[in-house]
Amino acid sequence: MNRVKNFIAMREKGVRTVKKAVPAFFTAYCYFSMYVPVYAAKAAGTSVITSGFNSLYEIVAAIVSSIGQLLLLWGVFEWATALNSQDGTMQSMAFKRIASGLVACLAPQIVTVISASLK
Repeated sequence: MNRVKNFIAMREKGVRTVKKAVPAFFTAYCYFSMYVPVYAAKAAGTSVITSGFNSLYEIVAAIVSSIGQLLLLWGVFEWATALNSQDGTMQSMAFKRIASGLVACLAPQIVTVISASLK
């Protein structure tokens, strides 16, 4: 009976140790693997991948810009409607929509400027 209790106590102690060690191990692993540099040489095949990403970026930028133009037009019409009413909330919502439309319209250009300044 005493051997069984000792075995169970040792087993529970081992489980507690493992429960403490596993998160510590993964934290240390993530911490040390963050600083591993990857050196990749430019090869002849990278132009294919780069051109694919560039075309995908252009498509996404066109979609975002189009949605921004729609938001901008919607905001302008909403602002024109809000001018006829005395409700300040409608006007503030219209200005927010106009601002979000402008940001969405200019987002591709903003990303280009930021990425060029980081190089």
